[in-house]
Amino acid sequence: MPTTRRLRRLLPLVFLLAAAASGEAAAPPSAGRGPGGPPVLIARSAILLEAVTGTVLYEYHADDPIAPASLTKLMTIHLALREIEEGRLEPSEVLVPGPDAWAKNMPPRSSLMFLGPNQRLTVEQLLKGLVVDSGNDAAVEVAERIAGSVPAFVAMMNREAARLGYRTMRFVEPAGISASNTVTAREYADFARRFVFLHPDSLRDLFSLREFTYPLAENLTGGNREKPVTQANRNVLLGRYYGVDGLKTGYIDESGYNIAVTAERAGMRLISIILGVPDSGGVSGAALRATESARLLDYGYGTFAAVAPPYEQPVSPRVWKGTARTVSVRVSPAPYVVVRKEQASALRTSLLQSSDVEAPVKAGQALGAVVVSLGNREVARFTLRAASDVGRGGFLRRAVDSVILFFRGITPVRARDGV
Repeated sequence: MPTTRRLRRLLPLVFLLAAAASGEAAAPPSAGRGPGGPPVLIARSAILLEAVTGTVLYEYHADDPIAPASLTKLMTIHLALREIEEGRLEPSEVLVPGPDAWAKNMPPRSSLMFLGPNQRLTVEQLLKGLVVDSGNDAAVEVAERIAGSVPAFVAMMNREAARLGYRTMRFVEPAGISASNTVTAREYADFARRFVFLHPDSLRDLFSLREFTYPLAENLTGGNREKPVTQANRNVLLGRYYGVDGLKTGYIDESGYNIAVTAERAGMRLISIILGVPDSGGVSGAALRATESARLLDYGYGTFAAVAPPYEQPVSPRVWKGTARTVSVRVSPAPYVVVRKEQASALRTSLLQSSDVEAPVKAGQALGAVVVSLGNREVARFTLRAASDVGRGGFLRRAVDSVILFFRGITPVRARDGV
């Protein structure tokens, strides 16, 4: 059975990932760590970024187009979860797989959840088969349920990629079978970052599942007596590398072995994308992609720290010619930066804001900034924004304030112009 063969191929990973259980990874052939620097990988393309800020911590040929293989399914899952979140699809909805989605109609060497005739299953089960089993059959069923056909769903995938601003990301089918699907490590990492924040519960409910069994007795109809098949999640870092809770693996001959991994430790979430890992030195690319991803995460967590630097609390500016005398301000987003660990203690913050503002003021308008610096270099800037509206005052208020401003020599900032 194909599933049995695939599970047997995972056995060589045990010795490679034994060290990863404690957050350390065994070294693959021809790879290692540069002196005092990031790891040297054998992947064709890779990138590591911090999820909240999008700070790139490592990259290697990150803009090279590569076929994502089953990493394609993350877009398929994203669109399905969006349908659920917007009320057009229910996890409890029962589906009857159509012939185009039957496992026997998938291409040779397909990863499968084993959909077939005389079956029924819920949308929730279908998504678990899509994530854990990486079922190509599940991807087809999702596409047909949401868009009515695979071509219509592919058009949705490409519209979404374009909407998100990706220039290289392109899909021709929803499972990742075709070498004509295209991504770059950089674009895919950004997409994975968005995915994690758009669908946070999916990490717990789908991507962290270690295994999935299908079909169960409840899924069989019409005298069907199929035996259940239990498959392990192909992301073998789950439960072996501390903090890993997603995302996806993939392989086709044209690209080699791919893996997208996210992990969270000590409040810092990292996203690692490894594309195009070959078999090397008698070790399978499936094992090496996990090892290289673990090594990249080791580098990220060992080298960088996420810091929420303290800053002077802003005062409420005086509002002139308005319906209120002051307006409260808030920092949005709160200051948060990623730096090398040895630099964290050297971070400094400064507050830039005007004490005088002219109405009208709109909630959310820029009224200053908190600037985070490292020596003479600005690291990041976080905007101070008005917490509420302040309208223009009446004629008398504007006239009195104009006189006061003239004699005091004050030129208030116009909130609409920012600070």
